[in-house]
Amino acid sequence: MPMNRKAMTGLETAIILVAFVITAAAFAFVVLNMGFLTAEKAQSVIGSGMREASSALLTDSGIVAQFSNVTGDQSDICLVKLTFYLKLSQGNEPVDLGDGNMVVTYTNLRCHGELYESNGTIMTVTGVNGDGDQLLEDGEKYKAVIDFTELAIDGVDPAVTAGNRPNLYAHPYEEFRVELRPSLGAVLTIEKPVPAVYSTIMVID
Repeated sequence: MPMNRKAMTGLETAIILVAFVITAAAFAFVVLNMGFLTAEKAQSVIGSGMREASSALLTDSGIVAQFSNVTGDQSDICLVKLTFYLKLSQGNEPVDLGDGNMVVTYTNLRCHGELYESNGTIMTVTGVNGDGDQLLEDGEKYKAVIDFTELAIDGVDPAVTAGNRPNLYAHPYEEFRVELRPSLGAVLTIEKPVPAVYSTIMVID
């Protein structure tokens, strides 16, 4: 018995093929676009990580320490002031040294506190050869002075009682740590042991 069959015309086949091609092209565009966005994001993250991993700040030359009670026993001697110089490490962007953009902390064996505040009494940062602003740029040098005598007894953790104020200070044969945390870049850490002290002013390496 004869059967009637309808064959698919060439036009219908072409339409289906065109639809497949358009769908594949749209899908490929989405995949490529997502790939480009992911690569760009990864590049941005890597660049940001590299900037954060490398410290933009360096200390220039030695650190000058000032001590009190140098005529007494070593246990009575107190580190009361630090002076050091800051410069920009090679290949880094300028760093804002203003107290609103940098956090500076101090730690000894007994307490921990913040040094850099808007009152500018505990720590001061002044330009040596800068252009008058607080932005440390290539070729510039800034002088940082920390006066530990300006630390309040309740400005550290744990708080120090009035009769135990020497606990605020580092003493000979102890270590102290000062950390400078700029808004961009890794932390600059100054961690030093205090040597035996026989002079009011000493350079500690």
